[in-house]
Amino acid sequence: MCAIYKEINAGEIKTNTEMNTSINQKLCALAESDYKAFNEKLIPTNYEIFGIRMPALKLLAKEIVSGPDIETYLKNAEFTSYEHVLLYGLVLGQLKKVPLETLFGYLDPLILRFDNWAHVDTIISSLKIFQKHPDEVLKHFMSLKHHEGEFTKRVFVIVLMDYFINEKQIDVALKHLTEVPQGQYYVDMAIAWAISVGLIKFYDKTLPILEQKVLSKFVHNKAIQKARESFRIAPETKEYLNTLKIK
Repeated sequence: MCAIYKEINAGEIKTNTEMNTSINQKLCALAESDYKAFNEKLIPTNYEIFGIRMPALKLLAKEIVSGPDIETYLKNAEFTSYEHVLLYGLVLGQLKKVPLETLFGYLDPLILRFDNWAHVDTIISSLKIFQKHPDEVLKHFMSLKHHEGEFTKRVFVIVLMDYFINEKQIDVALKHLTEVPQGQYYVDMAIAWAISVGLIKFYDKTLPILEQKVLSKFVHNKAIQKARESFRIAPETKEYLNTLKIK
């Protein structure tokens, strides 16, 4: 793919095609073959993977946000590779002054392009503006709770994990985590991960979920496994959690 891009003149970008060509040139320049091979083993996706490290993608996202063509990019970006999708999400995470509804307008179509766990986890965690608007965020993403898509549903779970497992929202987070339909691998893994974070941060509130065995066997046991792998849980607590495993 990278070989098809020709150099364009420096200066102000005048067309959508030139803008995307410029970005593609930069992505190709950042690609590493060894990292490409590593990611291809780690991330199942239908997108082509260039092999670009996250710090480099974040720097490119900052460059795009601070440049003169941010609006053109947001409306006309292409999504032909794994990194194109990631880059767009990282750009959204850098938008500090846009109204939340405007941000949702760009993010919602992007979410439908997710086909792997890394798109979900990386992009959702970059949207720090969500911390300031928990009610609006929960209301907006509630429709994904029962969505048929595996990665759209994972978005809902990761939103809960990243922005609702805190002093004010922990009860809301745990309620919804136990209600998300289970049975899809990447959804189940996300729920287990979120419950383990709940155990680490709010053990007394989260423990009843395991004691009452309200999750599927897979999610229940995986949550215990992930919690027991944490250095932030005492050895004696890990031993008790081990007794709660479903045989």
